Amino acid sequence: MANLTNATSGDAEFKAKVKFDPEEDCCSSTSRLGFDPQTIPPPLGSLTIEECPKKKVLLLKTILERDLVAADIKWSLFVAASHSYRYDSCLRPYPPMYVRNECKDIEALREAIQTIPPLSIIIRQLDEPDVYENNSAAVNLLYWVLVRLRDPQIKSVNKECYDSVLKRVPSEMAVAPPNLIFQVASTKQSLFEERWRTASQGHTTLYAYHGSRLENFHSIIHHGLQQNMCKRSLYGTGIYFSSELGVSLPYSPVGYGWGGSMHGSQLSCIALCELINHPDVKRGDSEDAARNTVIDAMSGKVPNKYYLVVNSDLVRIRYLLVYSQEFSSSRHKEGRGLVAWFRRHKLLTFVLGYVVLLASVGLTHNKYVEKYCRLFIQKVGFQ
Repeated sequence: MANLTNATSGDAEFKAKVKFDPEEDCCSSTSRLGFDPQTIPPPLGSLTIEECPKKKVLLLKTILERDLVAADIKWSLFVAASHSYRYDSCLRPYPPMYVRNECKDIEALREAIQTIPPLSIIIRQLDEPDVYENNSAAVNLLYWVLVRLRDPQIKSVNKECYDSVLKRVPSEMAVAPPNLIFQVASTKQSLFEERWRTASQGHTTLYAYHGSRLENFHSIIHHGLQQNMCKRSLYGTGIYFSSELGVSLPYSPVGYGWGGSMHGSQLSCIALCELINHPDVKRGDSEDAARNTVIDAMSGKVPNKYYLVVNSDLVRIRYLLVYSQEFSSSRHKEGRGLVAWFRRHKLLTFVLGYVVLLASVGLTHNKYVEKYCRLFIQKVGFQ
């Protein structure tokens, strides 16, 4: 993406209409979105050809400038799903511009992703003239992921709020804190959120963690946690949660996201969810058999520290906890010394190791080597 177009001064009138709410408390799971959904442009079919590119570039640039860290993680989750061999289930929603004859052209999508540089570079390129004309495919794809998929919004949480977020689930196990925390906020018009609010009437709520593979989170964020996507059935069919972050972490192995990410290409993600304390939420800490067992369980009641949800409408994702590889600092620390050299030359290290192994085997069968070894052992007093 050599040259990403400028929204020019003629866009000032439109930009004035794109009003953002003041910064709100990221620690609150009920805080509103950072922008008014009504300011997002209408479906592209209702815009003239001349207006579409200009508005796309302006809205994309505004989203990136307002919360680049959150935009980066949202794009990274999309890329992780795109590169999964299970993209049919992971990549939901799927970008419609890469559907050819009712078939998903995943190879064309992956090629387009490869052309997109780090988002910090894209922000500068969006100020260049003719960016849309020269890079329409890249702009359209970024616009679709970061602007059109606006419900829910992923919003960075201030570091001073991390402790208050994690304290929503009192933990007894010592575990490393996440590098980043993001709030997942739905629009007022969200049907999922409306169903959740209706179901929560007359019930208390609680927070719990859910671990999953990195490539699953694009779908999880936009479609919620779905019971039919969960395969573990040891304690019954449903969505598994835990009140301990350390219990959920093993279910979120490090996955490969996007090579251009400011967070590094290797990430793992945990969802911090709000559950309705409903009879369909099975609890391991309950003494009531109706609340701690599921009919199709293979191993008895749900264990302590676990929750099993058999109705996905009772769950809403409130935060994403991200473990990153601390890209810049680790590069500085690991970029020097013999160990760093071996890491950078893995193939050569393997070949050298193989040569040393063959030489060792050959020397052990040499009679002169055996003779000198016996003499050495006698001299040092081991025999």
